[in-house]
Amino acid sequence: MTTDEAREIIRGAGHGMLATEAGGQPRVRPMAFVVTDDCRLLSSTWRRSGKVREMEENPRVEVCFVDRRNHQLRVEGRADLSGGPERKRELLALNPRVRNHFADEHDPEFVLIEIVPTRARWMPPGFGEYRAVDIG
Repeated sequence: MTTDEAREIIRGAGHGMLATEAGGQPRVRPMAFVVTDDCRLLSSTWRRSGKVREMEENPRVEVCFVDRRNHQLRVEGRADLSGGPERKRELLALNPRVRNHFADEHDPEFVLIEIVPTRARWMPPGFGEYRAVDIG
């Protein structure tokens, strides 16, 4: 699997399932992500969201994508919530739907979630083992 094929799975999935951890309990929720040229995953959330606290306490996350062909891509990484207005503008350009939730890149409730990948694995439809993917 190539980096471009991994990007296609992310784009084709529409949403990824973001997994965090809180007090030893896994927390999973669907989120819309875009993938950058350098294979980072970008999304947004509200400052008051529980996932913000979870990622501040433990930035290690995993996102699982499943596209329409049932190819699975699991991306492990570290969540970076420090993105400022410039990085937020990049997300707004890549995903204009974010404007439905936040006034602009200066909205104090707008938190940019940037997942910096540390490991990626891919599996075709059916049963089997995940295979390592170089996405960065």
